[in-house]
Amino acid sequence: METGSGVEARERIINAAVELFSQKGYDATRVNDIASAANVNKALIYYYFKNKQDILDFMVHSLLNNAVSITLDFIHTHIVQMIGKGCLDILPDRLHFVNEEAKQEFIQNTCKFYERVVDYAIEKRSIIRILMLESLKNGKHQNSLFQMMDFVANNENNPIIKTISSADQDFAYSDEMVLFRFFFSIIPIVSFAAYYDDYKEVSALSDKELRDSFLRVSNIIIASMVSGSDILLRSK
Repeated sequence: METGSGVEARERIINAAVELFSQKGYDATRVNDIASAANVNKALIYYYFKNKQDILDFMVHSLLNNAVSITLDFIHTHIVQMIGKGCLDILPDRLHFVNEEAKQEFIQNTCKFYERVVDYAIEKRSIIRILMLESLKNGKHQNSLFQMMDFVANNENNPIIKTISSADQDFAYSDEMVLFRFFFSIIPIVSFAAYYDDYKEVSALSDKELRDSFLRVSNIIIASMVSGSDILLRSK
């Protein structure tokens, strides 16, 4: 067997684990199986990862870190800059825009951001499917999916919350908003990615048709939060 080296070998290990976890399930997959599929020596796996759980954790953290990077890029480019120019004011219960033009610009950029997140989720749908399957079990890995709570958690370690709060101290992220963001924003994308291939097969839609349909529905939901010059963050 080839042992490989560096990033390439680790990438083969991750790709093999993703495929095997998807096909056989996490519990049924052995480290030996991953080594064989990745065409590496078993010892090399333990060089990069402590155990099988460490491989799964690496998948989750990579998924989250990339999602956070996409989100921070949107926040810096659109939210922080709009606040700095006086086009956007974040109030405790809403985003208030100085005029209709600013509001429409924000909505358009938000839709583009959402599109980017959905495309990333589709690309990583095998990993997301693994997390979904593990979350439905009563095993020790059932909370893997809920590590995505870190993405919306209202605490000082969340870079997303810190960045927005630094730009506008009126920004407040309530428990209600954490719940809303997780179950009505993140989970729909997770579910869409997890069932993407199955739904495409039964619906006979092409990749483009399925993706575009989901994004159109998402845009309708975003538009439903608009009230005058505001985008509501929570109900009264």
